[in-house]
Amino acid sequence: MSYITKTNIAGEEIVETFKFTKMEYFFRMLNPITWLLLFLPIPWMMFKRWCCNIGVTNKRFVWKEGFISRDTWEIRLDSIEGVDIANTFFGRILGYGTLKITGRGNKNIEIPRLGNIMGVKRAVEAARTEFVGGSNS
Repeated sequence: MSYITKTNIAGEEIVETFKFTKMEYFFRMLNPITWLLLFLPIPWMMFKRWCCNIGVTNKRFVWKEGFISRDTWEIRLDSIEGVDIANTFFGRILGYGTLKITGRGNKNIEIPRLGNIMGVKRAVEAARTEFVGGSNS
């Protein structure tokens, strides 16, 4: 059972969940220390990726990292002011990018190297539009 499922409030349903791109492994391997410990980082990265939940429900956007210690970033859909994406040259070609969600006040969420970045943006925008009743607030 995922973190998002466990923390759903009454009437809340998961709309969609998202994953990081497999290029995450490549970016982590660019670190020089990683080259020294070539075989240890790959299982560690797979474990960290397995412990990460990213998704949008019909009421909020959720990003959770961690296994024993947990870091979560949540924002209600009615508090989202903007959903932006940033693509590098290779990110555009390979279909990954950085998701930036800005909310009311100082609430900002930035998730690097998400796969299918355009699909993620569409899912968040569609859930937000449906939640706020079709208005563009």
